[in-house]
Parts: sequence; C-alpha cells; structure tokens
Amino acid sequence: MREEELAPRGCVRPRLHPPELVFQLIEEGGHESLEVRETIAALAIAGFRGENDKWEELWKVADSMSKEVSVLLDREFQAWVDIGTRGQVRLAPAVGSIAPYRLWLHTHPYSAYASSTDRETLASCSMILEQAIVLGHDHLVWLRRDYSGGERVLEREGPLSTWTSDEEVITYSSMTEGNDV
Repeated sequence: MREEELAPRGCVRPRLHPPELVFQLIEEGGHESLEVRETIAALAIAGFRGENDKWEELWKVADSMSKEVSVLLDREFQAWVDIGTRGQVRLAPAVGSIAPYRLWLHTHPYSAYASSTDRETLASCSMILEQAIVLGHDHLVWLRRDYSGGERVLEREGPLSTWTSDEEVITYSSMTEGNDV
C-alpha cells in the first residue's frame, strides 16, 4: 500500500446519504468521497446499535467498490473509516480517538472469518479493543473479548485467547427475522 493511504485521519460524522447518490459516487470512482465515508460510518453505528439490516447494506456498499472497508468506533462512538483494496484494509492512525475502542468492523470480499491479518490486528489491539465484526456476503462473525476462560476462543494461549471464536457464523436473514445476536 502507498504511504499516503495510511496517513492519519480524523473521525467521520455518521450521516446516511441517499443510496442512489452513494452508488453514483462509487460508480464514478468517488470511493473516498465524504458522502460514501459518512454513509459507511452511519451504517456501522446503526448496525452496532441494533438495526441489523444495516450490516448487509454496509457490505453491499463495500462490494460495489470491490474493496474492503473498515470502521473503528471509539469510546464516544466517533467513527474512523478506511477504504482498502479488494483483499485488505489497513487502519490509518485514528487521530483524536479515545480508547478503549468499542468496535472494529470490516468487510471481506465474500466469506466472513478472522483471517491471519485480522488475528494480527486483534492480537496487537487486545488491550484497547472490545469487539470486532467481519462482514461477508450473506453473514457475519462477531468476535468479543471473553475473560471467562470459555472453550471457544481464537487461540488457546496469548492475546487471542481472550477473543471468542469465529466459528459461529450469523446470517443476515436470521438477524432480520428477530433472531438477534
């Protein structure tokens, strides 16, 4: 990745823009436009607060760009949005954010799982991150910090031993049918 893509960024004010505007901007190559980034932030926050239909909408925005996107929510629910490539998104330094972070959400091109890159990020952020969500085409995985010593963790030892497993796949349809996470 080019260095300027990892330049520090400020938070993005969450605002849902009309879908037709967002998809028009994306079609014209405006992936980094403020309207696209504000919409991604708004969808992430709405989904995190229980509007389960927003997860799939967010994945579709990322998929329409053929890129992975990432949203970091800090303690005050401020959002930082990063746009990556088809196979990876890196977190730019979240200037002005307040830890601990409530959520790190990002998309994958098709299947949701904790990739090796995701695991590295979770391990390095274990002390300042509470939850992580990976969105796939029709499902998500939701990883949470778990200090109970439960059996289903990402790894038996080390910083990933406090993260729940990515084995439980949650479909978007089950969430919108009232079978919430």
